[in-house]
Amino acid sequence: MSLDRLRTLEDVLAWCRLHRSDVVDVIVQDEYTHDVLVRTPDGFLVFDTT
Repeated sequence: MSLDRLRTLEDVLAWCRLHRSDVVDVIVQDEYTHDVLVRTPDGFLVFDTT
């Protein structure tokens, strides 16, 4: 699964399990949108998910 195909929080969590990455924080923006901060072996990524 490539990064540009991750749309939901479930997608990001599945990607993290496959890539030895950890969710550091989930920031709720509203009832539909969450920002997800992920620590990878190479640094950090931030996802905007629904």
